[in-house]
Amino acid sequence: MKSISLNEIIQFTSGKNPTRIREQADKLYTPEDFEKDLHCINSTKEGMGCIINLIKSKSSPISEQTEEKCITSNFLRCDFDTGKLDSWYFCYQFNEGKSFEQQIEMYHQGTTLSVKKLNIKTIGELKIVLPDIEKQRTIGNIYRQSIVQNDLMVKQAEDIRKFTMTLIRRMEED
Repeated sequence: MKSISLNEIIQFTSGKNPTRIREQADKLYTPEDFEKDLHCINSTKEGMGCIINLIKSKSSPISEQTEEKCITSNFLRCDFDTGKLDSWYFCYQFNEGKSFEQQIEMYHQGTTLSVKKLNIKTIGELKIVLPDIEKQRTIGNIYRQSIVQNDLMVKQAEDIRKFTMTLIRRMEED
C-alpha cells in the first residue's frame, strides 16, 4: 500500500477568527462539542467528515448535532469522500497512528513549545496509508468502540470510588 498526502483526498476549511463571527453563541462549534463528538456522546452518521482541533492536535468525526455549527480558528473542517476514507479510520490515524505521530514530531522539531499548533499546510502534507475501505471501517469501528469502552471504565471507576467514600463516611459516623 502506498501512502498519499491528505491534500489529495481531503478538502480543508479553516475556521473563522472568533472576533469576526456574527453567529449566536449556540451556533458556534466549541471544545465541548469536539469532546462530545469524539467520545460518541453525539450521534454520528456516514459522510459527515471530521474536525481537527488544532490546539489539541486531535481529530473527531462531525456529528449530526454539530454539522451546521460555525467553526472558529482553533478548528479545521475536513471533508472527503467516505467511500475512499472512513471518518473513524482517519481519526484513529490522526489521533493514535504512529506514522502521523512521527510526521508531526518531525514538523515540531526546532519549534518552541508555544508554536506547536498545527496549521492547514502542515496537515495537508501529512501522508496516510489507505487500505481498502472495509479494512478502514473495521479499524475505525474498533477505535470508536475502544473510546466508548474506555469512557465506560473510567465512569465505573469513578462510581466505585464515590460508593467507597460514601461507605467510609457512614462507617465514621457510626
